[in-house]
Amino acid sequence: MTIEMSDIPIHHPVTASRVFSGQALVITPAANTVRMFNPTGSRIWKLVDGRRSVGEIIQTLMAEYTVDTEQATRTSLEFFAMLEEKQLIHWKKAPV
Repeated sequence: MTIEMSDIPIHHPVTASRVFSGQALVITPAANTVRMFNPTGSRIWKLVDGRRSVGEIIQTLMAEYTVDTEQATRTSLEFFAMLEEKQLIHWKKAPV
């Protein structure tokens, strides 16, 4: 799937997660896996709430971190692609 800036990521219902000291711990019981994200990945995970679009999440990261648009977009899209590949998120399209 091509990720669009208007796409809205949602935590996959088969995952469970908690954030401890700024780091997200994501569990996929069916796959028997546990993942821990770095602070930036954890911040993205916390921003994935089923309401914010990819573009809104990237704008928030740019406001919170010293990062340019190109780097924020590229690394965020790579992270979203990994989350999708690992079935940690799924997508809903923004209302038209």
